[in-house]
Amino acid sequence: MPMVSSTPAVDHSQPAADVLIERDGPVGVVTINRPARLNAVNPETGDTLRSAFLELEADSRIRAAVLTGAGRGFCAGADISGDVGNARDVLLNSWNPLVLTMRSLQLPIIAAINGVAAGAGVSLTLACDLRVAATSARFELSFAKIGLMPDAGLTWLLPRVIGLGRANEMALLGGRLSATEARDWGLVNKLSEDGEALADAVAMARRFAELSVSVATIKQAHHRALESDFVSQLTYEADTQGWLQQQPDFGEATQAFAAKRPPRLAQRTPPDRTG
Repeated sequence: MPMVSSTPAVDHSQPAADVLIERDGPVGVVTINRPARLNAVNPETGDTLRSAFLELEADSRIRAAVLTGAGRGFCAGADISGDVGNARDVLLNSWNPLVLTMRSLQLPIIAAINGVAAGAGVSLTLACDLRVAATSARFELSFAKIGLMPDAGLTWLLPRVIGLGRANEMALLGGRLSATEARDWGLVNKLSEDGEALADAVAMARRFAELSVSVATIKQAHHRALESDFVSQLTYEADTQGWLQQQPDFGEATQAFAAKRPPRLAQRTPPDRTG
């Protein structure tokens, strides 16, 4: 099925938007659209990405999001071709709000990594919940080579995803991982043939349309567990499971099971982020 853009037809007299939003049934696709820079991003792009994810979350028809890059790269990190500004301010005002929004988003996010993911591009992949990578994709962290450190959540996320030893190997030595190595290290969930990463990620995202809205609760619980002790997490599971048991999806699923029919699951209710 062709993807339907949420934006008007392209006006070729105007510069192309840095971020594109498309809808493919229950899947929202967010594309970083700076192919001439291998999708290297500036603070304005970060702000637009955050707005794009919030727009999709507010659409109750969307059950999952996919993040990818236009052309031959996923995201080559921060665009340092011009004035990069004060790093602290850029992180606090742009990148940190973006990755926090991605992790708190009700929707699961799948990264479709079609080429290089470097620096902040790796941060974006780790802020996603699942990762699909083309066989030619690669992951690079070069901060130590230019007198900086991993940021935008990388020092917190990377050790938790691939383990401290491998995170040290990658970040301290300015390492590069192939897609195959990234899968072996647990950084990537699925490998795709070149040119198929986006299609495979969208197919994976479509599966969420067949699942209950408790997916958002599971995502939240996993993130909470990374900062919680075991005993408090057990209590959280019990409390949350009791709440879920009272929600419409559980009752419908049990009735459907008894009747040997597919369940008619509830539509997702977007959260209220106005407060």
